[in-house]
Amino acid sequence: MIAFCTHCWKEMDAEHNRCPHCGANLDMDKRSYQEKLVGALDHPLPAARVRICWLIGENRVGAAVPALMQMAGNDPDLYVQRAALEALGVLRDRRAVPLLVKISDGKNRFLAAIARKSLKETTMS
Repeated sequence: MIAFCTHCWKEMDAEHNRCPHCGANLDMDKRSYQEKLVGALDHPLPAARVRICWLIGENRVGAAVPALMQMAGNDPDLYVQRAALEALGVLRDRRAVPLLVKISDGKNRFLAAIARKSLKETTMS
């Protein structure tokens, strides 16, 4: 089975307790998986932040909504902003509605389209 290291977020075999990429001892980190995901949103690599946004949506981590909102409006990477907006749509948390409305009316047509889709998903629930 494939898993993700909760330190470097690279794929690894779920059978291992030590990451073959970064050497982290995964048995030492006692946080829940959801807590690890939220904490990983600060990862320095944009590609990792994109992956983590997706994982947050897939795992329905509602505790990540405030951080996702921050990323959607302020992350320096356009694709991270997109991933955060998409995750907000999957999570369907009404706290995100004002931000989604603001971005959907913004000048960036790429992000506006994603925000409108996420807004539709959020308000349908």
